[in-house]
Parts: sequence; structure tokens; C-alpha cells
Amino acid sequence: MEKEEIRFDVPVVMIVYKRYDLTERSFEQIRKLKPEKLYIISDGPKNEEDAVAVNKVRDYIDSNIDWDCEVHRNYAEKNMGLRYRMPSGMAWVFENEDRAIFIEDDIEAVQSFFWFCRDMLEHYKDDERIAMISGTNLHPGVKCFGDGDICFSAFASIWGWATWKRAWQLYDVNIRRWPELKKKKYFKKVLDKNTYNFFSIVFDDLQYHWYRTWGYQWSFMMWANDKLGIIPKYDLIHNTGMGDERGEHPGDSADKISYVAEVERGEMELPIKYPDKVERNKEYDDLFQKSFFTEKIGIFKRMKYRLRSAIYERVYDTIKEMEKDDEYFNNVLEEKYKLNEEELKMNPTDRYRLINPGEMRKSAREYRKYKKAAK
Repeated sequence: MEKEEIRFDVPVVMIVYKRYDLTERSFEQIRKLKPEKLYIISDGPKNEEDAVAVNKVRDYIDSNIDWDCEVHRNYAEKNMGLRYRMPSGMAWVFENEDRAIFIEDDIEAVQSFFWFCRDMLEHYKDDERIAMISGTNLHPGVKCFGDGDICFSAFASIWGWATWKRAWQLYDVNIRRWPELKKKKYFKKVLDKNTYNFFSIVFDDLQYHWYRTWGYQWSFMMWANDKLGIIPKYDLIHNTGMGDERGEHPGDSADKISYVAEVERGEMELPIKYPDKVERNKEYDDLFQKSFFTEKIGIFKRMKYRLRSAIYERVYDTIKEMEKDDEYFNNVLEEKYKLNEEELKMNPTDRYRLINPGEMRKSAREYRKYKKAAK
């Protein structure tokens, strides 16, 4: 039976915000696929101008679901930001599903991407060494694939990807294990020197909410739990949002944008030729690191960020003291920062991280003054 005659039975999750033009290109591939289950995750608007664009995208999706399918919508009323919208949406999906395929509004996938993910999700469902399937290969045609159609990497990309509930359950947006693993230098077994220096800064900053992202934390989960991702022999997606000023990360370098744009896409043919064994393809990972983590992180930059990290370690020590002072702490969150009812239900450290780092530093300083005056 041709795959076109088979109903696509893996849930597909579409993540959107306000980029109508990109959403239209991305969603057209899902319309062609006609999955039996469609989940839609949408962040809320930041202001009235945003609300017009957000609603336009939502209306477009709703009016173009023109096939028989089960639709689930998770539309945020107010803007949560990438760091919290994605994880909350994924958690919602995995309340009901044990696997899913994820497509963001700036990811345009070829049709074979979906069928490839479907086969991989089933074939490796019980292999806990594997945490995800990626549709991205920025080095298609390299010799390290040998005669196989896939390889296993510690650097699988979330530009068009799929995973299982079992892997999602290991995810922590606030990477609480980082101080412990940093002390052990645990990631040096995965990352080369320059990549390690880069991610040490990133993970330090994620502790203090400088990075408004969720994806680096997924890489953290992979490395902290010794997981691998599946890379297809050909690139199956096109990232249409690189450098887009409307995105969360518009500052990609011109060289990086150009390189990604020039990667040739292909189509995966089924059935897949599997490697003889599941093991990390170090050759692919070395090539990936040398291509993507090219900025040299020198000693002065490392010293600068270590100093900033030390300052915020003191801030967080003060915040932990403040958390024990329930009346003071809750008044700060509710009255000063106007957190809503759902945000106030979060555990203390997580909900305080909804506040930007500068404000946290200011509040810690005010609390130290308050405690000193109370003596």
C-alpha cells in the first residue's frame, strides 16, 4: 500500500505565534500530510498590535484545517515567551500522547520528514538510548553515514523533530542539575573545548534567566542523561526564520544564515537502512561543532561571565532566604510584579524566574536592606 493511502497516525504539533507568512508556508506541508491528530500551540500577544497578528495566524490555521482530523488547541491568553510557552505546550501534548512530531512556524518540512519520523518513533520506541529524531542535517552527504541512512548524534537539532513522552519527562527548563554537573566537568566528555566554553556561559546564564529560550535546555537534557538523537542522511527541512527580526533569536550571523540557506534538501526513502549498532557518530559531531561553534571563547570573556555568575549566585542565595519569608516574598510577587493566579502556583524559585535578572538583583538588594533594618 502506498503511504499516500495510509492515514498518518502520529500526532503532529504545530507551534505558532504571529508570523503569518512563515506559518502559511510551514502549515501547507501539514495540510498535504493530513494527520489524524493535530495539536496547535500558540503564544499570547504582548500588546494590542501583537494581538492582531496573533489572531490572524490563529484564524488562518483554523480556516485551513480542511481534512477530517482530531484537533487540539492550546492558545495562551497573554505572552509567556519562548522559554515557558514551548515547555508548557509540550507538557500539554504529552498529557495525552506517548510520542509526537513538532513543527514550528518557521520550519518547512518535506513530506518524507513526517514518514521518516513515524518509522523512527516506532522502531526506537523502547530504546532509551535514543531521545529524539531530527529532520535536520546540515552536512548531508558526508562519508560518516557509510551505507546507512541515519547516524546517532549528541547534537540533534530541534528544527523539525520528534520525541517520546519518556524523553520529555527528563526535561527541566531551569536545568537544576547544572551546578552539580559543572563541578564534575561532566559535559567535557561530549563537547570539545570551545563548545564547552560556549555552553558553560549559556548554562550559567540560563540559571539566571538571561536566555529567553527553551532549546538549550533540551541539549542539556540530552548530555546530562547520555542520550542520542537520530540524524537523517539528507536534510529534510528548511528553516525560513533565520535572522527574522520577528523571532526570538534574530541575531544570527550572516555567515550562519547563508550556510543554512545553501544546504540542499533531499527526501528519505523507506524502508530505512539501519546502522549495525546504536553508538554516537563522533565524526559527525566533530564536524558539527567545528562548523557551528566557531567563536573563540577567550579567557577575558570567560572571566567576565564568571564574575557575572558570581554576582547572581549571591542574588539567588538572597532569593532563597526571601522564599522562607512567605509574607514578604508573596507580597513582592503579587503586588510588585503582578503575577497572575497560575504563576503564583509555581514553586517559589521557578515563579521568581519569571522576573528579569535585573529586577531580581534589585529585589535581592532591597531584601538585604529590609533584613538589616529589622535587626
